Amino acid sequence: MKRFLPALFLAALCVGGLAACAHVDPSITQQSKIYRDAPVEKSRLAVSVRPRSRLSDEPKVLMYPLWIAQKMDNHLLVGREMGRLMHQAWTEAEVFPTLMYDPQLVYRGPEQAVRVARAAGADLVVVGIVPYLITGGTVDSSAITVQIRIYETVTGNLLLSMDQSARVNAKVPTDWVLFTVETRLSDSPIAAAVDSIARDMAVPLKSWMPPTDEELGFADTAQAMTRGLLAEGSPLIGEDGGRGISGALSKPGRPSVKLKVEFDFDSARIRPSSHALLNELGTALKSSGVRGRRVVVAGHTDSTGAREYNQRLSERRAASVRDYLVQRCGIDAKLIRTEGYGEMRPLVPNTTPANRQRNRRVEVRLDS
Repeated sequence: MKRFLPALFLAALCVGGLAACAHVDPSITQQSKIYRDAPVEKSRLAVSVRPRSRLSDEPKVLMYPLWIAQKMDNHLLVGREMGRLMHQAWTEAEVFPTLMYDPQLVYRGPEQAVRVARAAGADLVVVGIVPYLITGGTVDSSAITVQIRIYETVTGNLLLSMDQSARVNAKVPTDWVLFTVETRLSDSPIAAAVDSIARDMAVPLKSWMPPTDEELGFADTAQAMTRGLLAEGSPLIGEDGGRGISGALSKPGRPSVKLKVEFDFDSARIRPSSHALLNELGTALKSSGVRGRRVVVAGHTDSTGAREYNQRLSERRAASVRDYLVQRCGIDAKLIRTEGYGEMRPLVPNTTPANRQRNRRVEVRLDS
């Protein structure tokens, strides 16, 4: 009896632990049953081809239905549904700003997919191939392998290649004397596997997307500006701004904060809508750790217009910000030095209105 009690206690602990993550059907006269949902077991995500750098522009992406390589009934319908599941997962994860999905497309090779996507105005095309598929439904094990290929539509180059496999195994019930553990398959194990693979693939895809304003060092509150000024380093885009769909982040530069200060067109007059932003900058310059230190206010423009004109405009705009800080925020004029760089130091390529706005910035840093 003494030997039986520890075993009984251990069994009770097992029941309690399993019950926290499963459904329990208790019984006094018979064995209790614990039903556990079958987990999705995945291989390591293999990325065999990847971009050398992050994208510099937000791409428009066209996604094809998955192509089922095995012979099976309704393979087009199955591929469309799998593609819809991946599209839904990537949309929820906000992987691509613009992700179009056309369930009527039929994959006939990368060259054809690139042509179709280019005609649709997409920058990238996503195609998926399923070389291995076992559908056991609710009675047997299911398994799938998904290969994702992403091509650039301008050149047709393969930019990214990812592969991953997943299984949902049906298991024989386990008898623990006092209770049994049974693995319960979901209504659609393959759908669960595809969704899980899509969410794993979303991680490297998101890391490949263009940097956010925060990553580039833009700030709109005094607290964020103070952190930016006192940071150890700030990431900058290469001075050439990148070319085409991809551009590289350069090595960390001097600590700085970037502001989207708006000026009247072809003028150095600060728009009233930017007064609140500059007031936040004034508060940051009076904060602990920054107060009394010399700073540099640098003006930048996009590439619209002549280079010489942009150089002078950037200098005038930097001077306008300095004057605002002195006159409106009470900053000592001796602590502010101004510079202008015109269009010579773009953060990102001047290829879209949003990127040009990023380049028309005012940058503030401590004066070394």
